[in-house]
Amino acid sequence: MKSNMKIINRIIFITIILLFSWIFISSLFLNSNVFYNENSIISLIICIPISILFLLIYYFIKKSKITLSIKKEIVLLILYFIIVTIIQLIVLNQLDVIPGWDFGVIYDNALKYAETGSRANAVYSEYFQYFPNNILMLLMLVITIKVGLTIGISAITSIHILNILFIDLSLLLIYLTIRKIFGKKEAIFSLIITFFFQALFIYTPIVYSDTLSLFIGILFIYLFTFINQKSMKKNILIYIFIGLLAFIGKSIKVTSLIVLIALIFNYLLKNKLKNTIIAVLIIGVSFISFNTIFKLVVSEEKHFKANDYGSYPYTHWLMMGVEDIDQDNSGRNTYGGYNAADYDKTRSFKTGKEAQKYNIQEYVKRVKKMKASGYIKFLTKKNVNIWTDGYYFSNVAIGINPVNDSPLRKWIRNEDTRYYGIYFNQAVVYTFILMLIIGSILKLKETKYKEIDYIRLSIIGILIFLSFWEGRSRYLVNFIPLFIIIIIEFSSIIYNKYLKELKK
Repeated sequence: MKSNMKIINRIIFITIILLFSWIFISSLFLNSNVFYNENSIISLIICIPISILFLLIYYFIKKSKITLSIKKEIVLLILYFIIVTIIQLIVLNQLDVIPGWDFGVIYDNALKYAETGSRANAVYSEYFQYFPNNILMLLMLVITIKVGLTIGISAITSIHILNILFIDLSLLLIYLTIRKIFGKKEAIFSLIITFFFQALFIYTPIVYSDTLSLFIGILFIYLFTFINQKSMKKNILIYIFIGLLAFIGKSIKVTSLIVLIALIFNYLLKNKLKNTIIAVLIIGVSFISFNTIFKLVVSEEKHFKANDYGSYPYTHWLMMGVEDIDQDNSGRNTYGGYNAADYDKTRSFKTGKEAQKYNIQEYVKRVKKMKASGYIKFLTKKNVNIWTDGYYFSNVAIGINPVNDSPLRKWIRNEDTRYYGIYFNQAVVYTFILMLIIGSILKLKETKYKEIDYIRLSIIGILIFLSFWEGRSRYLVNFIPLFIIIIIEFSSIIYNKYLKELKK
């Protein structure tokens, strides 16, 4: 197993180095977002002081002789979340939006149901049959709005509170997970890093799957750190909870399950096959049980049955993830993003099964038109757009039905023609990508591996998935906790190799 682990890890590191080096180099010549044009060289220059700043902060935290008791940690976390809450309230005040796109449909239906107990007059009544993955989200919003209305809180305020709670839970889990894997000082460092990923805060007014699933991947990692390899009995409750979390992940954002797959693969190589089979069985039975109960009690309910079309076939997003070079005149779909014409075409068929056949045929047709070289160029452009957008689509999302025309919104959306925010946020992404690549090169030299690098394996998984799926940088939001882990790991490697012996 140890030899297999070494081979697999080296494959992971080499894959990361090759793919992300290609994305990084290509991004210097291609725009990172179709909604604006920026000078990536400026972002690259800014990324240098950010990288140095990260290493300096980490160095001084590690060299600090301050010991953290539980009481001091709690005080520190309270202060951190006070600052976070202040930022979130400012963002809500400056960047609030009237719920639009899918977020708007879910909110309108939830509000109607909470107020009347019926969706009879709701907007787009067939939406939840087309997209049953959003039924759990609807249920969450209905409960939140009902509770809020009962105590005199408006519907929109209630769901903003819900979003803040989920974001803050994710931030807390980042701290706890890094504390468990690396230590207290690294956990403190992680709190500082979160402020550099501004999308975590800009998404505060957007109550959708990107933030509501933010906690899932990092919680999978946290739960796996508690698994007792010597006593299977002590793990049963953890496995059942992982199964429940897998159901929630599948129902809100299926990409969050990529982390679970990587963790199970790592668990397989670290433990006996018998233990892995038992773990997978308990997780699987738990997942199926929760999924079945939800279907019987909620999603099979008559309000969600509008016609015989069924749900939108997954092949729709596969087709939409490839540019239609004959119809794309706007340049907006040159990255395989949302395409209204594709959406309408898939919906035009009588059933989802009929649409599925068309989707597959159209996908093959589009790839053939591009030929091999054209398809590689397209995938390059698509991945540059996904992976080097430092705002993670948040700057576009807050421009949909804005409540006010605030200075902060203008700044983020580049409406004052200044690119400072874009340059800074892209520089943060560049910092992460470079640390990911260089860290992989340094880890290649290791001779002993205690486990599979499941963080990098998860990142490879989401990269492959989004290469074929609809291309949107917001799909990476729930992977930001993993990006923070990469930054901390890199800082730790550099500190131990080169900085540890330096005098403060």
